[in-house]
Amino acid sequence: MGPDLRIDTAITAVLTVAVLPIAMLPALGVVVRRYGRLQPWPLVSAAGLLAAASSLAAFTLFPLPEPGRLDCTGVGLTDRWELDPFAQLRNVARAISHRGLADAFDGWMVRYAFLNVLLFIPFGLFLHQVTRWRGVRIVGIAAATSAAIELTQGTGVYGMYPCPYRTLDLGDVLLNTIGGAIGLAASVGIARLAFARPRPVPDLEPPSRARRALAVLVDVTLVVGLALATAATAQAIIARSDTLAHAQERIGMPWVEIAIDVTAAAAVTLVPSLIRRDRATLGELLLNVAPATVAGVGHPPARRMLARWATRWLPWALVPSLLPAILLAEALVAVTRKDGRSLSSLVSGTATLTRPALAELRAPRDDAPVPVREGT
Repeated sequence: MGPDLRIDTAITAVLTVAVLPIAMLPALGVVVRRYGRLQPWPLVSAAGLLAAASSLAAFTLFPLPEPGRLDCTGVGLTDRWELDPFAQLRNVARAISHRGLADAFDGWMVRYAFLNVLLFIPFGLFLHQVTRWRGVRIVGIAAATSAAIELTQGTGVYGMYPCPYRTLDLGDVLLNTIGGAIGLAASVGIARLAFARPRPVPDLEPPSRARRALAVLVDVTLVVGLALATAATAQAIIARSDTLAHAQERIGMPWVEIAIDVTAAAAVTLVPSLIRRDRATLGELLLNVAPATVAGVGHPPARRMLARWATRWLPWALVPSLLPAILLAEALVAVTRKDGRSLSSLVSGTATLTRPALAELRAPRDDAPVPVREGT
């Protein structure tokens, strides 16, 4: 068993691929707060940014070397590094000059360079659509993201593998950055169109079912990510002083899996809803919604939040296979009821409002009567 087996390949892949999409999740919060609700094109842009980030993360790792078959004999850390950013462009130019564009495109080198540019066009486009940052910042983020990808490849996923299994190539960074700049240029043109500039509205109406469902899906993503990260970390620690098989066996014990899942669910969804004044989970905070009493005049007490958590989150933390059934039950109840309340909301006696609406309800009104004490 070689050292490249110290961490399970599948867990390593999932964890690394999850980092970049999770980092893009705030895009949802940006579009909600900018426009007051989930408007069609801003929502498409946020989803496009998440999809582009997921694609970039996947291309960072895959294909992974098969466990135990990564040959690092005589391979140093920098042996697979190409630090000349223009070497790839020179090779492309040489291929085109010798064979012509059409014939050269049939070759691996030209197609690889073209795909490097193409890969970052959606990322640059949707990043600008969501943030509307200045062009220099968008191009800089594209370059930094590409550099992080290359560093991940060139260090064997930061030492998780005993040697790099992919090449670190600064030519990729240059071409990726060009792709990000092309995406930016396309986004600048799209931003002039009316559908890409919806009018902001006050976020005081009850949140849509889709918005509340999206908040739940964000929470699910964070819970799963934290559970995987905890399992991978524990497995790596055990594997340092034991075999990988034994580490996997210990982490795979039912009571250990349940403990990890319940802890992750509590950390992401229960603890924030108990310690935050607005009772919002991380997903709800991102989508700018929060639990409220059924009357909508205040935040629910802690006992109601515990009942809500025990209905929605605890069952699938104990039995993960129940997740689809629980989400389906929540959705069916919300769809069939006129007020849109889900199963967990009914059990806990709570509702969901936007955070601006709750703030508006709590704000003192100018026409409210002023109490007058006797003798004044």
